[in-house]
Formats: sequence, C-alpha cells, structure tokens
Amino acid sequence: MTEAAASVALPDAADDATPIGHDRQPDVAALARWMRSWVGDGGQIRGFHNHSVWGTNPATFIDFTSGHQAFSAPATAAFGEALGRRPDPRGLELWRRMVRFQARTVQADGQYKHIGFQVGESATSGLIHNMAGSIGLLEGLVHAGHLLEADEREEVFAAVRANLDACVVYGGGRPSFEGTCNQEYARVWVKLRYTELSGDDRYVDEIVDDLETLIRLSSVRGVPDAESVGTFRVAADRERGGILEPAEYYGLMIVPLALAARRYGRPDFLEEARAICRHVARSAWIDDRGLTRYHRYWYLDGDVRHLSTTPMLIAGMGLSLRGIDEVLADGPDAELAEFRARVLETYAAYQTPAGYFASATGWHNEADVAPSTAWHAHDLMALVHGLDTPADFWDRVFAEPDRQSVLLSDRAYWVEDGVHWCILSPLTAGDLSIYGRKDRDEFGRAFFAWTDKKPLPADLEFADAPVFFAADDGLYLVGEPARPMDVTTLGPVPYRGRVGAPDPAP
Repeated sequence: MTEAAASVALPDAADDATPIGHDRQPDVAALARWMRSWVGDGGQIRGFHNHSVWGTNPATFIDFTSGHQAFSAPATAAFGEALGRRPDPRGLELWRRMVRFQARTVQADGQYKHIGFQVGESATSGLIHNMAGSIGLLEGLVHAGHLLEADEREEVFAAVRANLDACVVYGGGRPSFEGTCNQEYARVWVKLRYTELSGDDRYVDEIVDDLETLIRLSSVRGVPDAESVGTFRVAADRERGGILEPAEYYGLMIVPLALAARRYGRPDFLEEARAICRHVARSAWIDDRGLTRYHRYWYLDGDVRHLSTTPMLIAGMGLSLRGIDEVLADGPDAELAEFRARVLETYAAYQTPAGYFASATGWHNEADVAPSTAWHAHDLMALVHGLDTPADFWDRVFAEPDRQSVLLSDRAYWVEDGVHWCILSPLTAGDLSIYGRKDRDEFGRAFFAWTDKKPLPADLEFADAPVFFAADDGLYLVGEPARPMDVTTLGPVPYRGRVGAPDPAP
C-alpha cells in the first residue's frame, strides 16, 4: 500500500472480525458533512438514488436525473434539530436554504417537485414523497423554528397546507382500503405536527379517526409472535395474501401513533406503537459478521407466513430507529433499548471514513455500494435526534474533504472526490460505467468507444477515478492513486492494494 491509499475493511470483508461492543456508535458529524456536500446552491439535495429494498435506481428506468428528491427532505429536519442544539450562522444559512427550496419547489398540481426517488423524474406523483417533504419541513421547525422570522414560518405552514390539499387526490385525503399503509400514516404525521406547530385546528377532528381507521385496516398481531404487530402494506392483502411493510418503513407508523398517544391521552396508541417496534426488533436477523440487520418483509396468506431477510439495506434504517426512540421517550423498554444499541453498532460498522454507509448487502451489484442521499437523510434525521451533537459539529460539517472515497466490492464500486462521483465495475467483472457530479441534476453513462453512442459530457468525466480488478485471491488497484484515497471493502473478497505492492494493513 502506498502512503496515498488507506484501506478499511467493512465487517464481512474480514474472516477474523471480532464482535463490536454495543457502545460503538456512528459518526454523525461525518454523515452530516457528506450530506451537506450534496446540497446545491438553491437548497436542493441531489443524489444517486438506489432503492436498496426494491433493487432499482434511475438508470434502471433509463432515467438519468439526480436532482433533488423530496424523499430526502428528512435531512432538512436533521439540520434543523442540530441547529436548535448548536446554533451556528453557517448552519442557519444552510438550513434556511433547504427549507425554502422544499417549500417553494412545487408542481402545477400542487404536489412537490422531484418526487421520483429511484425512478428519477419519470415519476411526478406519489403520496409518500410529498409527505416526506412536509415531514422534513415540520420536524425542522420543532427544533429550530424560533430561528426563523414569523413570515418564514408561515410560508412553511402555507406550503404544507397547500400540499395536503393537493394530496386529497390520494384517497380523498383520508386512509382508504386502496391506500398504502406507510404513506397514509405519514400523512397523519404531517397533520399532527402541522396542528401542533401552527395552532390551526382544521385537521384536529381527523387525526384520531385516521389512526383508528389505519389500525383497523392494516394491523395484524402475531408476527412473529403474539406481542408483535405488523402492518399490511395494502389492506386488501389481508384477504388475497401479500407482504407486510418492509422494516425500514415502520417509523412512519410508530411516530404518529406515539405523538397522538401523548396529545390525545390514548395509551392504546402507544401500545400499538410499542408492539410495532417489537415486530421490527423480533423479525431482525444477524448477518455473517454478527451484526443486527432489519428484516426485508413478511409474506402472509391466511395462516401461511414466510420471512424474507435479504437482500436488505443498511443505510435507511433511520425512520424505524426514529420511531423506536419516540417510544423509548415515553418509558423504558430493555428489549427495545438493546435493539437500538445493536442497530447503532451496525451503522458504525458499515460507515466509511467519508461518512456514508454501505447501502445494502445481498444484491451483489451497485445497489450494495452506491449511497443514496435519500436513505441517508432518514438515517441522519434519526441519528441527530438520538445521539449527541458535538461542539465541533458545524466545523466538521463545513470542512472540505481532501481524499477520494472508494466503497469497493467484487462486482461494483463507488468513488467520490469533491463534486465528482462514479459507479464502476472492477475490470472484467461487469459493465457499470456511470458518472455524475454532486452539483448537476443529471448523470451519464460512458459507452465503449466502438459503439455509436454519444460520448460522456466533458464535465462528467472523472479522469482520476481509480481502476481495480477482481482476481480469485482479492481485489487490486491498477497503478498509483492520483489522489489520497480511502478504500473501504464490502463483501468476502479482500482488498490487496496496488498490483505488485504488499497487502494493505488491516
């Protein structure tokens, strides 16, 4: 290994990895710095958006957009909460910029723009992406609203009201048999926070009724045991068979139940939330490095029950973790506290020096390595909420990285350096050749010179991206790195360093 390259092995890359104590936690400031690096001048949050539960990304839909996604808006909440704890003029300017963009970037139909997530701009409608946008705005106001002027707060409230009105097209604005469970609960979360923060009672008579309807339509007790409650993703699946919500979405159910339990004096809502937490905790699995991972989903058809655990995300556990923290705030629960500690351990073990996490395991392609800002935004919201904000938080958030970052597996790898990023395959191991910039709304694909495709736009070229090849005995770097570089490996094939050089130190 040269002095310019440092190697880090994520847990399932080392046969002799030892269990990590439950006191290990992720570096929240490093994650926040990475997220900040994707925020544009207008306040938009760009990113390449893998959906590491469904296994898709914009390129798989022949869509090459990487602009702002409303599903990333929980990052706005995270920066707002950090700002409420650690006021800072740089942080305030960043947060205000993000708030304005989310509130003002609206389609002609009243829904927020840029809501396609893993299909890019191919999608222009969807309840969950609208509600995630409003959650990001409102949760930020909970902690830092006092730092805005009155007219700025009112602009946020007006944007949320208008968006809720636009989303009446989904089920008439209320839960329905045809609705998607997590999306409908997210709408109740928005109604709750809006009511609490604005003093406007227009939704107050709907909230309890909505939650009671959602419990009746979607909840199913007994998975995986009598003390646990899962929710059908679509109510109709109770009769025809189908999946329960994947584990990463359950925070969208848990948080509004816990908030409403306090506001309306409904201990039954809190017990429902706690039972949903138990569903997540008791359905979890242990990966081959001894780390706790969320399950994928359950399939139910009458008495028939099947558990799917993998392939499954790592980045993106945040919404459900946020829900667990909300329940723990209402009283101790040793089981949930232990599960929470193990999830934090998993985050820490799969975090790269640049701050982002490995996206997933089990796909064995780019879905494992390419980090989506949207899933990381959910993680950032949960981790800022649940962990301390250090005194040097904002200094670290605004520090500029001086090293390339590589997340390397035997079938795909991610590289970022400054504004440039790319997703490549090791030599002879695939055909990934995707290039983008953190300050551009579109990315591109490079094609072989002997094809008739247009060349990659010059500003997307990443001439200094390192080249690796996959051999039977390991992964190797070809040539000297052009810049100081951190190489983090994911998967069972070890990184051996530069061809002809000694193996990198573990």
